[in-house]
Amino acid sequence: MSSASVLTKPFTLFAGSGNSDNYYRDIEIFAIHSETIMEENLASIVEAFEQYCNENAIVLNSAYKELLFEAVLIGSFWNHHGGYAYEASDALISVMKQLARLRKAEGNTGKIADTARGILGLNSMQKEEHKGSFLKPGIEGLQKLIVWMEATGEFQREARVFNKWLPFFAETGEGFTFIAICSMRNSAMQIAEIGKKLLGKYTAEVSSFQSEIRKTHHLREDGISVNRSEAEYHIAMLGAYFINQEEKEKFLTTSRKVLLVPACMKMAGKHCKAENKVFGERCTGCQSNCQINQLSAIGKMHQFEVWILKHSSDLSVWQDTLKNTGIVGAACPATLLAGGYELKRLGIPAQCVVLDHCGCKHWTENPAPSSINVSELMVRMGIMEVNNNIFQQTKDLLAV
Repeated sequence: MSSASVLTKPFTLFAGSGNSDNYYRDIEIFAIHSETIMEENLASIVEAFEQYCNENAIVLNSAYKELLFEAVLIGSFWNHHGGYAYEASDALISVMKQLARLRKAEGNTGKIADTARGILGLNSMQKEEHKGSFLKPGIEGLQKLIVWMEATGEFQREARVFNKWLPFFAETGEGFTFIAICSMRNSAMQIAEIGKKLLGKYTAEVSSFQSEIRKTHHLREDGISVNRSEAEYHIAMLGAYFINQEEKEKFLTTSRKVLLVPACMKMAGKHCKAENKVFGERCTGCQSNCQINQLSAIGKMHQFEVWILKHSSDLSVWQDTLKNTGIVGAACPATLLAGGYELKRLGIPAQCVVLDHCGCKHWTENPAPSSINVSELMVRMGIMEVNNNIFQQTKDLLAV
């Protein structure tokens, strides 16, 4: 089996159909089932956390449902990465932290540090027995998990979210923390089972993709990033759904709307003639069949801008530069949730759209342009609710 045949699309929202419409029905069903589990298992924990924050004048930037999801996310990371965090030595953590800082350096220094960080991190996850190692639920265990997440250089945004729970657990004590984290882990496992049934058809190739990762990514900086389990894909999709729910009203009240798309959507690839600007790249319309070009045309019709970002770290350029701006971010599940958390941290109301499939060099030796569901984009932008003719208008535009 060639690496190209395995690594082409570890996820696809088409799942054998001609579009991704069914995915948006299934993710809603998944969210409804997940909410029931979270309410039954985690409501009392989240309510106690909210009360603690209120009593200590701590401003929460997350609504109740988002906090429920954060609790599940802690459980998910514990289930999938707790063993690796437990086995990671202090020396390894120290080196990886230094490399994570150096990766931002200019030139070869940054590139070499990033590659070394990826190699060390992936090598630390090569031993299957480490995945099954037991990281005891508790304050110390959560601290160790957070430190490991930060050291990988891939999970800093999620680690920042987890950090805000630490003072609460320190206040409530080890007994409460042990029970709470056990409940989080159990909820994550239940949700993973439902996700497999409802969303498994969209991530059917993840397992085979993972089995080939070390053959093709063992000397690359993205080794950790692409080593995501099927359940982690599903939990990220769920997180994006909840961000959309909780941030929608704030987003719709903004006067300026922006769509951020990744470079992997370019039809022309490296030959793309997009112009470099302060906030990313702007399409110049070099190819009529490029979806970025088509989305830019739709944006002109409905008053939203389209910007191309090469990397999710470029989100920082939007901080404090544009007031009253809402952003719709399009990305693969592996980075979408982290990007949503980053925009939230920057105080930018955001909506998320999952790429229909992955197509960049991180996932395949033969990159192919990705795409997004235009109808879902219209929902995120709030256009569908105010313009019932949007679908026909969009079809007419795309047919040009």
